Amino acid sequence: MPATDREIIGLLHGLTSPDSRVREDTCGTVTDWISVFDPFQARLLAMTLATAAAAEPDPSCRESELHALGELADTGFFGVESFEPVERLDRNTLGPSEQEYLDALQELGE
Repeated sequence: MPATDREIIGLLHGLTSPDSRVREDTCGTVTDWISVFDPFQARLLAMTLATAAAAEPDPSCRESELHALGELADTGFFGVESFEPVERLDRNTLGPSEQEYLDALQELGE
């Protein structure tokens, strides 16, 4: 059964919270709930995560966003256009694990 609209709104609220701890915790919820998202929900969350990661000032939170985005991408519910904003990230400012997540996302587009 897909997540409810109310649950998706709650996740979107958490992913866009001004508090980085809430954003990071919500990324964990997204990865825990991967199996309950339908294609539309997965695309919506992926676009939100990609935009959030591109603008994220907190490296730990950005890593969680990229991880959750990668987990969603593995569902096959959407194409690379859904995570286009992460292409704006400067790889030179990313930690090793963030670069690995970015590499994995780029491989999906090849």
